[in-house]
Amino acid sequence: MHVQAITRNIPMSAQKMREVVRQIQGLPALKAQAVLDFVPRKSARAVAQTLKSALANAEHLKSEWQAGKLQQTVNDLRSQVEHTNNRKRRSSLRRKLAKYQSFLDSANQLAADKLRVKGAFAYTAVTHKRFTPKARGSAGPILKRRCHVKIVLSDE
Repeated sequence: MHVQAITRNIPMSAQKMREVVRQIQGLPALKAQAVLDFVPRKSARAVAQTLKSALANAEHLKSEWQAGKLQQTVNDLRSQVEHTNNRKRRSSLRRKLAKYQSFLDSANQLAADKLRVKGAFAYTAVTHKRFTPKARGSAGPILKRRCHVKIVLSDE
């Protein structure tokens, strides 16, 4: 079972963010959180915030999905998939069914101590372009870069 969190438009270049993101890939989630607490960089605070959000998402899903109630939902979705003629609706229901089924089949069922950082990514976002005056009436560009951070946790 996978859980993810995305923080968008962080005012920092993706290159600076990737230096911190690479340090936590493959680590257990709680250990990655401890590592980020001791990294003295501004980017580490943003990555730690995203990791905390991913852990909260996992906790929310775990508390929301009780096994008996979830089994009933899976059975309802299966019957809806069989009786739906709309192709787009059917594919949407199949994706939702796969998500619920993967939670039921998971041995750990999103236990916080079993979660690992499966992927941690830093993507480039919109760059704000500004100009500063230069000599003899010309202008020099200022690029204010931004990035997105995505963290994927898995209990496998």
